[in-house]
Amino acid sequence: MSAIRSLLRVMTLRDAEAIVLEAGKVPSLRRRGHVEALAMPELEAQLLAEFAAPLVAGHEWPVNTTFQDPDGTSYQCTIEKVSSGLRIVARKAKPPAAVPPPAAAEAKPTAWWAKPATAKPAARPAIPESSERAEADGRVADGLARLARLLEQPVAIARGRGASDVILSTGQAPRVRLDGRVEAIELGIDDGDLAACVVALGSNTDHSIELDGTRVRVNVFDHLNGYAVAARLIRDRVPSLADLALPAELGTVVDHRDGLVLVCGPTGSGKSTTLAALIDLLDQRRAAHVITLEDPIEYRFSPRRCVIHQRELGAHVPTFAAGLRAALREAPDVILLGELRDKDTIAAALTAAETGHLVLATLHAPNAAGAIDRMIDAFPDTHQRQIRWQLASVLRTVITQFLLPRRDGGRAPAYEIVPVTVAVANIMRKGDLHTLPTAIQSGREAGMIPLERSLARLIDSGTVSPQVVKKIAADHDLLAALSGKLR
Repeated sequence: MSAIRSLLRVMTLRDAEAIVLEAGKVPSLRRRGHVEALAMPELEAQLLAEFAAPLVAGHEWPVNTTFQDPDGTSYQCTIEKVSSGLRIVARKAKPPAAVPPPAAAEAKPTAWWAKPATAKPAARPAIPESSERAEADGRVADGLARLARLLEQPVAIARGRGASDVILSTGQAPRVRLDGRVEAIELGIDDGDLAACVVALGSNTDHSIELDGTRVRVNVFDHLNGYAVAARLIRDRVPSLADLALPAELGTVVDHRDGLVLVCGPTGSGKSTTLAALIDLLDQRRAAHVITLEDPIEYRFSPRRCVIHQRELGAHVPTFAAGLRAALREAPDVILLGELRDKDTIAAALTAAETGHLVLATLHAPNAAGAIDRMIDAFPDTHQRQIRWQLASVLRTVITQFLLPRRDGGRAPAYEIVPVTVAVANIMRKGDLHTLPTAIQSGREAGMIPLERSLARLIDSGTVSPQVVKKIAADHDLLAALSGKLR
């Protein structure tokens, strides 16, 4: 039992919300929304059984009880049976809020006309907020532990096949995304466990867990036919631009001392990975203070020349806009913003770029014109002229990328790179975005790369089939003119 008590104390010392102890598994901590496995062997079933024996006596399963450590610390424990033995989720019990004694009322003579006071029933004491938080933390800790168990095998299969995502859904076989295609895998998933995870964690919530050394970004949600989990496997090492098959000239964006750099594209096009590669490149080139605002944190940076502070939505900041406003008081040189989602976030990003900071952000848009249009349209008509001028003065580069299936397996990036020149800035100020494609095609000397030029290279090298490329290209005439194989 002393070994289990030691693990409970480790939870307290590491300021974790909960610890999960399960027979045949390595103990794991729940800290700030993450599940972290401890560096130790798997727990023996007998060890947990001896610890739980006095706690479960006379209780019905699952058992919710309190363990009192000899040092005086109390722990709230949920104990349940699993196939390997017992599973215990423990969290430090919050001390009850002290209730001040009632003040002694001064005795006063009762007038003859006063009616005797009728005694009122004592009000039911409110549940202290600390107890509610502890209960909520316990539910989340339990949900994360269940989620880790549920994803353990699918993630191992996905990792072995080189897949990027795992998708679980009620009543369906688990699926993995391999080279952009969704494929079923032969594995059974308990729909009850899936439902319990989503209910405990809350629908439409993001989480980050670690499974056998693989970090996974997870979103859980409910839908018409039940519940689902979408999990993205995250690489251990931050890739370089060369690893991502992106051009070296893309690295010049981190040389800007201020302004806004956008990385655009559809969901799953590698925008966050490209931003991580740019931050890693910046870390190699100069010493700077970098603050990242992510939802959730994906790549974990190992700083070399920079000071890098990574902050997660929900755990460290309530919203992207609030995190940006706070970052302006934290002396950053560079701010990485996970996504420009709404008017408040865009306004805060423009202000940060105007006040001498380099802001790198992602945006869901199909090209540079679409990105600029979306940012301006986020504001009411009365403010759009001001935003156009503001954006024209701070926007430095717009990068748009797509990931296309390669003929030989894997995926290849296609990209559009638009440095904001004087001509492009004037187009933004005037609102003539329909002329932007022409400016991009004629701006080769300024470093502009139209998407069709990148697509033509993929066709001519035989990397991607023409049928796939044609689905992405916006200007098929330009694509045919640039590609020798389409002439």
